[in-house]
Amino acid sequence: MVQFSKIMKPEKGLKKETTVPKRELRLKEVVPSLDKRGLKTDGVEALYNALLNRALEVRERVIKDQGISPSPILRLIHEIISKEQIDNFYKYTLIVTDDYGLPSHDISVTAASLKVGKGLNYDLKGLLKLGLAAFFQNIGMYKIPEKIVNKKGKLTKEESELIKKHPQFSYEILLKMGKSFRWLAEIALQIHERYDGSGYPHGLKGKEISEYALIIGLVDMYIAMIRHRPYREKFIQTEAIKSILEIGKGKFPPYIVKAFLNQITLFPINTYVRLNNNAIGRVISTDENKPMRPTVEIIFDSRGRRLSNPQIVDLRDSPLLHITDTIDENSLRK
Repeated sequence: MVQFSKIMKPEKGLKKETTVPKRELRLKEVVPSLDKRGLKTDGVEALYNALLNRALEVRERVIKDQGISPSPILRLIHEIISKEQIDNFYKYTLIVTDDYGLPSHDISVTAASLKVGKGLNYDLKGLLKLGLAAFFQNIGMYKIPEKIVNKKGKLTKEESELIKKHPQFSYEILLKMGKSFRWLAEIALQIHERYDGSGYPHGLKGKEISEYALIIGLVDMYIAMIRHRPYREKFIQTEAIKSILEIGKGKFPPYIVKAFLNQITLFPINTYVRLNNNAIGRVISTDENKPMRPTVEIIFDSRGRRLSNPQIVDLRDSPLLHITDTIDENSLRK
């Protein structure tokens, strides 16, 4: 078993460029190019594909009751951090159009958790532990039948109780990694605990809960809201944030909520917005220093006519324009 302390050092393997195995190159077909959306790739696409491949492999091994190693995941997370790609990696998870269920979800949670950790000034070791815990937080769900996980209708009482056992399943799976990673198992067990004691499975409260678990629990809730689920449509990102502020009051420490809001912009990449001149566009980039004034790709003009050649407007340079509302992209197809 590889020791966590050893992974912290930049090994030779960490310097190699991450590539997708030949047998899995099909993944690239569902991953759009960031260049077309005004973002810098700098290897983010390859990092995403490599991490997704590892997530799919972990799912397969858990289903087959085979052992798993954290080393490949730690190396990829280290590469994201050391290459200062946390922000770009998170943006990429928002626009990627894959359909791999829980593996895709957990990569998004990993990316967003790293952003929050960055906002809390975590050092390299702290970010690595946070990222690894986020990646493995839902591993116990692979022990639950897919027909229950993907059920479109309301869960029965028995099904709901089984779902609530997944933190315990995660704990048991991760314990098999050895004593060096017991901390990882304990964080997974606490992901659904809440600061006010309203969570499960043990109703822990306050400082009884790991800070890592509280960060990941908040991010997990947000990512789940902005993704389609078998039983509901996804939330508009801004509505998801507002909902979290209402539902999550008291469930997470104020300083973690503040870091989350500072890092997860009010107008994330790919959000559709209406401007004060009635034009409609899609957010393609944001500025942390001016979160209310992102760069927007105008798709419909002020008269509601779709533009054959979308126009790019940087609201930082357009003082007369501002965002008045967010729009559900599904409404644009009607």
